[in-house]
Order: sequence, then C-alpha cells, then structure tokens
Amino acid sequence: MRFQGMLNRRRSIFTGIAALALLFTHIGPAAAEGDEGASSAPDFVGEALDGNEYKLSELLKEGPVFLDFWTTWCKPCQIALPKLAEIHEKYKAQGFTLLTVASDDQKTVSKVKPLVKSRKWEFPVILDPKREIGNQYSVRNYPTSYLIGQDGKIHSVHIGYRPGDEKKLEQEIVALLPEKKAAVGIESEGGSN
Repeated sequence: MRFQGMLNRRRSIFTGIAALALLFTHIGPAAAEGDEGASSAPDFVGEALDGNEYKLSELLKEGPVFLDFWTTWCKPCQIALPKLAEIHEKYKAQGFTLLTVASDDQKTVSKVKPLVKSRKWEFPVILDPKREIGNQYSVRNYPTSYLIGQDGKIHSVHIGYRPGDEKKLEQEIVALLPEKKAAVGIESEGGSN
C-alpha cells in the first residue's frame, strides 16, 4: 500500500512536469519592450552553403534577424522552414533577415545541401555540425528560433513549431522592422488611407 502511494505521487509529479514542458514549448517575448532585462544575442560568424560568411552584428545593421536552428531529421523543422522562407521573401527588402543554422551532426550533415537545393531555399544556411553556434544559444531542441532586434536584444524565443505559429511570428517581425522600411511594406500591401 505504501509503495503504491509513493508510485502514484511520482506519477503525478511526472505528469505535472510533462504538462509544464508542453506549456513552455513556445516561449514568447523575451522581455517587455524597452525592458533592460532582455538578453543580448551572442554575436558569431558562420560560413553558409552559398560560400558567404555571415556575421550576426552586421546583419542587424539592416534590420531584425530571425535565427532558426534546425536539422534534416526534424519533422517540425521541415514543416516550419517553408513558412519561414515565405516570410523571408516578403520582408527581406525591408531589412529582415532569416538566418538558419543546420545543426546536423557528422552523420547527417551531408543531407543539408541537397535538401536546401531541392526546396530552392534562398535564405542563408550555416552548417554547425559541432554545434558551436547552437551551444552559444543553449539550443537543446529543434526547431529553436530567436527573433533578434536591431538593438542586438533577443525579443522572443520559439521552441518547436505548430501550424499557425508563423502568423504570430510575422506580427513580431513587422513590429521590429525599421520604421521607414516597415511603412513602405504596409503601403505596398494595401495603400494608405
């Protein structure tokens, strides 16, 4: 009887932890706008599949950066990336950059380039088989993404992907676009009143 009670308590604790984990799979804003508590994004340089080197601090001079960590074996990643590609195409002329980091290890890294080519993705893809960049951002699950403002602060963190997440993300990105560039995007979508 005593053993059964202890087992039930452990099961309840485990269920509670699992519920909390599900609750926190999508972490919203890193801090309130203007909050000094927002974390600074670690700067890095990485070579992409296109042969160019990308430095986060340089990209931020143009506008916000959505830094997405993914792998070829991650099914939610494969669903999210086409949606992110659409957002990238829509806002890249306004200063937005989608920068992705393929975190495949030595066993699967050879699958990244053919996948990117077959999907015709035009955003930069950095290979990080040793997870050096991923470790700077404490990435443990895929996809994990960071929306970084021009101020270098992490404005939101997204872990996992569910259909429809891209709508909220697009709103977050538009809010961070440089004012002049954001106004141009709004006018081109429906004109001004």
